[in-house]
Amino acid sequence: MVAAEDLRGDLADAGAVFIDIIDFGDGAGLVVAKYPNEAAMEAAGAIAQAAFGKMVQAGVIDPASIKPKTGAVAISYL
Repeated sequence: MVAAEDLRGDLADAGAVFIDIIDFGDGAGLVVAKYPNEAAMEAAGAIAQAAFGKMVQAGVIDPASIKPKTGAVAISYL
């Protein structure tokens, strides 16, 4: 979590509404990010790649485990 917290400054300018890191335990996790629109998401790609690349270099994330996916919000409760 220290390595993830260190990314806060790197991701501040990514333009996301939020970026949540979910810890499933046993080294497994998920990053969920919401952007105001597709253009903002695409613009943030390089920022996110560089930020999470730092976690790969630190040995916190196995690069083989990274599987980016995108989708549209089907329903939101908040």
